[in-house]
Amino acid sequence: MIRRLSIALLALTAAACDGAEAPDPTRPDQFAARLAVEPAAGGTVQRVILPEQALVVIQRADLGDVRIYDGRGKPLSLALGGGADEERRSVTLGAMTLRGAEASLTAPGAAIRIEDNGTARVVTIGGAAQAEDALSASLIDTRAVSDPVVGIALDVTLDDRRATTVRLSSSADLKTWEPLAERVLFSPAPGAPSLGGSVLALPGVSLKDRYLRADWDAESGASLRGVTVTTARTAPLPRAVVASHGLKLADEHHARFDVPFAAPLAALRLVQTGPDGVLPVEVYARTNAEQPWTMLAAATLRQDSAGTVIDLMQGPWREYQIVADRRSAGFSAAPKVELLLDRVELVAAFNAAPPYTLAVGAKAAAPRYLDIGELIPEALRKAGPLPVARVDVSGQKPAPIAVAPEPDSPFDLRKLALWGVLLLGTAILAFAAIRLARGSKDTAGQ
Repeated sequence: MIRRLSIALLALTAAACDGAEAPDPTRPDQFAARLAVEPAAGGTVQRVILPEQALVVIQRADLGDVRIYDGRGKPLSLALGGGADEERRSVTLGAMTLRGAEASLTAPGAAIRIEDNGTARVVTIGGAAQAEDALSASLIDTRAVSDPVVGIALDVTLDDRRATTVRLSSSADLKTWEPLAERVLFSPAPGAPSLGGSVLALPGVSLKDRYLRADWDAESGASLRGVTVTTARTAPLPRAVVASHGLKLADEHHARFDVPFAAPLAALRLVQTGPDGVLPVEVYARTNAEQPWTMLAAATLRQDSAGTVIDLMQGPWREYQIVADRRSAGFSAAPKVELLLDRVELVAAFNAAPPYTLAVGAKAAAPRYLDIGELIPEALRKAGPLPVARVDVSGQKPAPIAVAPEPDSPFDLRKLALWGVLLLGTAILAFAAIRLARGSKDTAGQ
């Protein structure tokens, strides 16, 4: 009897586990998306930048389900990365305290005067200095930064549990300012760094012979000590932007959505669709319903704005939750959500057997990437960016992604099988205990 129960337990355990994976796909038609690839003029080793149509069907977080097949149906050798040996440099710059900044930085005739004591002050026409106020802006001298800037890391102290929007602008004359970027920073605990970091990505902008200004809301309690400026010879690729539909309100303070692909989200752009005024929110994520929610970021949504970009902490997340501050009335309507993804760049070794097909989206596909050094020699990596092969998407943007969440069901087959394993295991242990007890009594009675 115990042997039969044990066999049943093993069978239920096998049913509870994921079934055996399908074999590694060997043909392009075994992938969810197939796009034509046309090599550029130049060498046979070239870069391939995945378009939105490919990113939104990736099913593996390790990007293993990406292939390029030749005309014979054979996969090309691939490596992850752009191929060029990109030289990046970083320099740390201190921040000068900017006095008199409150409500006067954008006033007509306003300018900034740098003083001998290492501070800066806002002045107006006639040179009158503005009154002292809360410290909510800093000035950084970036005139000596000659290469294109691709990132600025903020050395900032944050008030815990308060979202702070930091805005960066640049100027050549300390009078006329051009917006550069902004980011919402949030520290979940005293002394903790901002969730997702405090780096503002830039598309290779020039700050040579210019000043940088950082400002934020005075009531946030933030302070800036300095910045680390990162430069590169080539500008980074812009993020892919994918529209979505199907975000659901669970109630006035909770909105849920799932992403049907494994390519990691870099950020969200949330746009209010209802008359909800100023609405602080927090973003949480998890990999599946069995996992707890992890906080990724915080931000403040504002009515009638073009939207708020929220940079996310990276992870293998598939389910997301937007939580409105309990002190507010919450959402009157689900916000509009755009999904922002970092570009995925490959290096492919093309052969003389066209046509070539990019195939993406097969969960059973195992990664087959070579190391970048195996694919191209060091001299070629240092020579600069490789040619870029064209992926034919016929000029069409991908359709909005459906992100309606799957309802949590207590009758999930995998959960039921696991419960069956537990119950059967308990029954086997109880039966074995009873048999042992009976055997002990029989022995004692002899």
